[in-house]
Amino acid sequence: MQSAKISLSPQHIKLVTNAGWILTKNEILLHIKTAFEDLYNWQQLIIKQHSLPADVLKPGGKISRGENYLGLPWIVLDNPRHFVKGNIFAIRTLFWWGRFFSTTLHLSGQWLQTMGQKLVSAFESLQAESLKICHSGDEWVHDINSTSYSSLSTMDHKSFEKIIQEAPFVKIVAHTNITNIENTIEILMQQFEFLVNILENDS
Repeated sequence: MQSAKISLSPQHIKLVTNAGWILTKNEILLHIKTAFEDLYNWQQLIIKQHSLPADVLKPGGKISRGENYLGLPWIVLDNPRHFVKGNIFAIRTLFWWGRFFSTTLHLSGQWLQTMGQKLVSAFESLQAESLKICHSGDEWVHDINSTSYSSLSTMDHKSFEKIIQEAPFVKIVAHTNITNIENTIEILMQQFEFLVNILENDS
C-alpha cells in the first residue's frame, strides 16, 4: 500500500506553517462576538420600549457561532428567537465572514398571519430601505445573494400583499457590507429598531 501524500500549493504551505493568521481570525471573531453581546443588551432596551408579543420574548436572546456556513465562519444573534416549527417569530443578526452583516425578520405560521398586515401597511417604508425578501424554498438559506432572495424594489404593493397572504414563511432582510465594519453596530441598531417599530403591537 502506497503511503498517502498531502499535496499543497506553495500558498497553502505558507498558510499552514503560519499560526498567526488563525490566531488573528480568532481575535476578530471574539471582537465581533463581544460587539454582538453589547448589541443584544441594547436590543433589550429597545424591546422594552416597544410592545411585542410576550410569547416570542420568553426564550430570551441567544448568540451562536460556527465555522462552516458555505465554508465560512459566522456569528448569529437571535433576539427575539421564537423558533417553533411552522410558527416562527425571530429577528436574526448575522455576521458572515467575507460576505456581509445582516438583520433578518423571519415570520411563519400564526406569526405571519398576526403580523402580516403590519408588513403590508409598511410596504413603502420597507421598499425604501432597499431590503430583500425570501418567501419560498428552504427558509434556512441565509445567503442573500442566492436566487432564494429578491429585492423589494422590484416588487409592487399588490405582489407583496399576495406573498404575505399566501407564503408559508417570509424573511425580510437588511444588510450592510463588511467594508462598513467601523459603523456596523450603529447600522445594525438602526435596522433592528426599524423592524421592531413596524411590528409593535397597536394595543
